[in-house]
Amino acid sequence: MNGKDFYKVLGVSKTSSDEEIKKAYRQLAKKYHPDVNQGDKAAEEKFKEVSEAYETLSDKKKRQEYDLMSSMGGFAGGGYRPEGNYQYTTYGPGSQGFDFSTYTREGGKGGGFEDLGDIFGDIFGMGGFSKKKGKGFRPGPATRGANRIYTMEIDFLDAVRGASTKINIERGGKVEKIQVKIPAGVDQGSKVRLAGKGEPSPDHGPAGDLFIEIKVRPHPYFTRVGDDIHLHVPISLEEAVNGAKIEVPTIEGKIKMTIPTGTQGGQKFRLKGKGVPHRAGSGLGDQIVMTDIHLPKHLDKEAKKLIEELEKTHPYNPRDGAF
Repeated sequence: MNGKDFYKVLGVSKTSSDEEIKKAYRQLAKKYHPDVNQGDKAAEEKFKEVSEAYETLSDKKKRQEYDLMSSMGGFAGGGYRPEGNYQYTTYGPGSQGFDFSTYTREGGKGGGFEDLGDIFGDIFGMGGFSKKKGKGFRPGPATRGANRIYTMEIDFLDAVRGASTKINIERGGKVEKIQVKIPAGVDQGSKVRLAGKGEPSPDHGPAGDLFIEIKVRPHPYFTRVGDDIHLHVPISLEEAVNGAKIEVPTIEGKIKMTIPTGTQGGQKFRLKGKGVPHRAGSGLGDQIVMTDIHLPKHLDKEAKKLIEELEKTHPYNPRDGAF
């Protein structure tokens, strides 16, 4: 230090309180910390300087000794050195050059280094100095990066079957292309978690997670109810009366199904295992087919007469028991 004024180093006065000195040091330590200024030797030296100044002025006994020597005309050409031998070493994951987690004291009694650990814990989310003999700074858990939520709109069939796609995400100020695998069976509002793809940690800790929130576009004719697929199928009057084999779509393609004789409008038929894959466990939902009887839009007089005769020979009221 070579005779530098520790009060000027921290930007405080000789009458400043302990709290004012601590506040000034917190600001300077955060500004000049080597993890914030990687590769900047000037910042590294400044960090050492303010740390040593705080180590002295934060300890009541050392501050009194320092003030006394200062009033007697300085330090005989050398800097004030509190008890003990101080050294700076490189230590800790992600560190380049000096790291505050290795600012250690060997020898000496008491001192403010344990307080330094508390300050760094507040600023950077790290642990404090160990109070055990022979131990230096003991780093605690680093700050975890923030989680991110990304909303993705996908097709109905991609939600049912699963899909793989790429998205562009801004992470740590850079745009990154990320591969996203959509598992089969996701639904509206489902979230897909991509571990470690959120925001980077500010102090070399683990990154946050990225959550893909799913929005599903409606399908032209399929609807989803739980893990079942519902489908309305139009049939003719003749098919309803006499029965038929018809072709119906499923999520895996078209299949043949039987319409029994005398099928009613709105009658439901279940196609086992033709629904959505269960996300919780194995197996599939079903497809529910509902029949809608469609009559011709235009009937001539002869057709209408035939229907009237049918009503006369087979009278019935379709609303009986309905209400």
